[in-house]
Amino acid sequence: MSNNLIQRIEQNSRCGSKSKAEGFFDGSSSAVQISQFFATQQDAEQALQYFIQKAKQVESEPCEIHSEIQQIDNTIVLNMQITFCCEVEAVLFQMKI
Repeated sequence: MSNNLIQRIEQNSRCGSKSKAEGFFDGSSSAVQISQFFATQQDAEQALQYFIQKAKQVESEPCEIHSEIQQIDNTIVLNMQITFCCEVEAVLFQMKI
């Protein structure tokens, strides 16, 4: 994966295209939603692998990953949800990206 693509993924992640860890750790937010737009299917697939790699780095138990890549008009959209075993892992994942 090119450094330029990784930088774009990380920049998009910091600019609000992912959701949240809000408030105190009460165990209610162990899932992370990601929705990003790409010019090509290959870029979206590389981003998917990037997010999976980052999730695997923080999981203590296997996380649950659901993803979909679809084309809308001339744009490729990656939607995914990663559910960790606990809220702390979700926060650590968000910090990594």
